[in-house]
Amino acid sequence: MAAYAALLSLVNNIHQIINHPRLSSSLDKKEIQPLLEKADFLLDFVEKNNYGGGSKEAEHLERQIAFAAHAAEDVIESHIVDQIHAGTNQASLECSPDLLQQIIEDMDAVMERANELKEKDVVGEKQSTHSRPVMEISGETVMVGFDEELTQLLDELTSHRSSRYTISIIGMGGMGKTTLAKNVHQNLLIMQHFDIRAWATVSQQHNVEDILSQLLSGQGKPSHGTVDELGEKLHKTLTGRRYLMILDDIWSVDVWDKVRRFFPDNGNGSRVVLTTRLSNMAIDCCSSCFWINPLDEDKSWRLFCKKAFQQEDCPPQLEEVGREIVELCKGLPLSIVVIGGRLLKSPRTVGYWRNVAKDIKSIPNSKEKQESIDVLFSSYSHLPAHLKPCFLYMGVYGRGFAIRVSKIIKLWVAEGFIKSDGARVLEEIAEDYLKDLNDRNLISVGTRRGNGKMKSCDIHDLLRDLCLKVSEQQEFVYLAKGEIRGTERRLILGNSMPGTGLPLARSILTFGADLQQVLYNCRLMRVLDEYWSSSEGLCRGVNLRYLAYKHQSSSRWGDQGVLELPSSVSLIWNLQTLIVRKEYLSSPIVVAPTEIWTMRQLRHVECRYIYLPDPPPSDGEENLLNLENLQTLETAPNLRLSEEVCKIIPNIKKLHLAYDHTWRGYDDGLLQCLCNLNRLHKLESLRLVMLGEWPVSDTKLNKILTFPHSLNKLCLSQCQLDWEDLTMIGSLPQLEVLNLVSLSVKDGEEWSPIDGQFLRLKFLKIDSCDLACWNAESCHFPILEKLVLCNLLKLEEIPRDIGEIPTLKLIRLYFCSVSVAISAVKIKEDQLETQGDDDLQIQVRMRHYDLKSFREMVETEELTINNIQLE
Repeated sequence: MAAYAALLSLVNNIHQIINHPRLSSSLDKKEIQPLLEKADFLLDFVEKNNYGGGSKEAEHLERQIAFAAHAAEDVIESHIVDQIHAGTNQASLECSPDLLQQIIEDMDAVMERANELKEKDVVGEKQSTHSRPVMEISGETVMVGFDEELTQLLDELTSHRSSRYTISIIGMGGMGKTTLAKNVHQNLLIMQHFDIRAWATVSQQHNVEDILSQLLSGQGKPSHGTVDELGEKLHKTLTGRRYLMILDDIWSVDVWDKVRRFFPDNGNGSRVVLTTRLSNMAIDCCSSCFWINPLDEDKSWRLFCKKAFQQEDCPPQLEEVGREIVELCKGLPLSIVVIGGRLLKSPRTVGYWRNVAKDIKSIPNSKEKQESIDVLFSSYSHLPAHLKPCFLYMGVYGRGFAIRVSKIIKLWVAEGFIKSDGARVLEEIAEDYLKDLNDRNLISVGTRRGNGKMKSCDIHDLLRDLCLKVSEQQEFVYLAKGEIRGTERRLILGNSMPGTGLPLARSILTFGADLQQVLYNCRLMRVLDEYWSSSEGLCRGVNLRYLAYKHQSSSRWGDQGVLELPSSVSLIWNLQTLIVRKEYLSSPIVVAPTEIWTMRQLRHVECRYIYLPDPPPSDGEENLLNLENLQTLETAPNLRLSEEVCKIIPNIKKLHLAYDHTWRGYDDGLLQCLCNLNRLHKLESLRLVMLGEWPVSDTKLNKILTFPHSLNKLCLSQCQLDWEDLTMIGSLPQLEVLNLVSLSVKDGEEWSPIDGQFLRLKFLKIDSCDLACWNAESCHFPILEKLVLCNLLKLEEIPRDIGEIPTLKLIRLYFCSVSVAISAVKIKEDQLETQGDDDLQIQVRMRHYDLKSFREMVETEELTINNIQLE
């Protein structure tokens, strides 16, 4: 919601200014403290009175709160921007005392209105009966595409397990959970198997009396009384009988805990079925879970035809456009049913159907979309306040766009959506937010990293439309669509520009325009993403929190592709994320000024290469050299990782280093400083690359490297390490991902791991190494999940025992020897023979001239390659 996001951003911004060593005197605490207290009060009010799809009065109040918070933040940030440009630290808001006073008065007004609405809602709750009609579940229910799920459910419900058993059906809104449950309830086998069947629709505003009344009414029992009275009647009715209770659309563990005590365990195979959108709740409550996924193309088409043509076949002339319409539904049964129902009574002409398809593509408020969105809206309205702005922000991504988790988290933090808990960094809290949205089936996992963490996520088109609809209503997001370099402009709103009613863009994503011109027009801009620009004018956006741009040639570029950032970059006082991407094939080295060490808000610095000079000497302002928020630094060439630098970046989590004795800044002491890596106690991901031709004595890293025990992911490229040196890596207690690329091994081509190491390793990649003999057993990598081998032309085979690792799910080979590919096929056959399952995937990509030899060996040894992926 806009109000929560605006208030949280305001509070966070004030605290950041107050705690900033150079800007702390910019705000008079006597002037700002009343505003901060009012903002804290309203933030607490919004969190505790989470209106989602509530009354018009509540929605109007939220807009007033959001506008007041944005106005306050604009005044404060404008003051800071003016001071930075003027080079002063005037300790007051004298430039806008009237505005500040007006803002405080506006805050007082909305606080008074909030209290009135809160009292009114309390009275309304006492007077409400929360009654609702009992759902009629008789009659035919169309179900297509869930035949397998229905069969599995029937097996579970009628199994010989005697104890009471709870089963959940999980999926996003509109996925067909209720339809599947209805088909179970009406199934003849179920009717014959259970003595009693009852159904209750729970929904969000649950009332225990109402739930119990629905269950009793289905049995013709009196359905009036207190919770205990109704519960006792239900318990008595069910005692000694085999029953099936279905609770549809359940939203919390709390409601289950309140009603479960009235379901006796008669030891006769009674069952309870819950349908829910919340994966985490289902896992906590239930013994067995059924996930409902989007329908595939064939099932979607069958369901569509059943709704649009009933017993008739699809006319041939309509099939092409009909399948186009079905594809737009993205496998969501609700959308298919709604659109198919419309077309059932519509003209069966190609022109009319093409217009329908066009409407679905281009009109977010078309009738069919609106009906589906209305069903999904309850998923949004039930979200806690802190998740609502994060979910709505997902709408800025285009259809079918894979959302990178690392990026969306950085953007949430930059927009001020994440509330600190005082113990963890904001990114960790944001990860929990993302997991919560996934558990609620509002987003889905796209791809995963080597350690199993989410790498990308997706959002269903209808949920994206829901985000945009709610955002528009709340003036939260405004999409200004326009083709500029083939991209779509997206403006993220803070509020309207005073006196104009026009949107005030506080963030711009994927906006191909001139950076300097935009910064002149949007002085309070927070987020600029994927700009094509030179570095001139960069520092005018001193209010930026997130800056990602693709450089263009400018006078600052030297012949060797070096971009020097101006010293004025440090004026961007609240910059959290700095990303410089390459343009076409150019790969610059970005040279940062020494002032970068004073940019204490920096959290993530990502460049192909960014050269950092040594920190400036102490000048009595040591506290300025403190990048305690910095978590990501990639890639820093020839970084002198001195003790001083380690103290400045104590909380770094992801660090990429590259060393080349031909680059600037190199001296003989650089590599010796790598012994300080173990001082970085929060380091989780390390990539170390040694480029160029090095004297052997300079790169004997086994004599230098010491790794912190916090390390989770390690990549070593072109480093000189003997295979026996990997024992120091294998002993790292948290290591889950290991990439070994082009290791320069001087003392042999044989690797014999030892017992008791790599105990947590899940992903292992060996690329372009002179490894000929690998003496490994399953005990050396006890929980390995993925093994990737690339360009290992000398390796004779994968150890046969590797296939006995119980967790192994994937072996991927890229351009390895033919004998290695044959050994992978044998491992697959061993697994099929001994375990009888097909969980292990084998993927092989080989050169054309190796393919013939590979097939001949397969035939000679009478192997089968039907169960592997061969490219």
